Amino acid sequence: MRADFYRIRVHDMNSKEALQILKGIIGEEAYKQVLKEMAGTTVYFPAASSGTEWIDKEQRNISLKEDFYSGKYEVGDLARKYELSISRVYKIIQGRA
Repeated sequence: MRADFYRIRVHDMNSKEALQILKGIIGEEAYKQVLKEMAGTTVYFPAASSGTEWIDKEQRNISLKEDFYSGKYEVGDLARKYELSISRVYKIIQGRA
């Protein structure tokens, strides 16, 4: 299956499904090595960037706040634009992130 398919489904999958996709992407041997080295570890994979990679989170947060206070974006729009959860967007707007 193509990587596009994986991205579409990622929000609806459980850990077992995610591991099967990982196995399909990296292959059996690499998958076994990952399991051996990282068993019991929780890993977060950030969303693939849609163009702008925010290396500097402070600058990202400033841009997000500027967008929010411009009145042109709702929180859901900002979450999609900056590839963040809605709760993270609220925390940034409130200055708690």
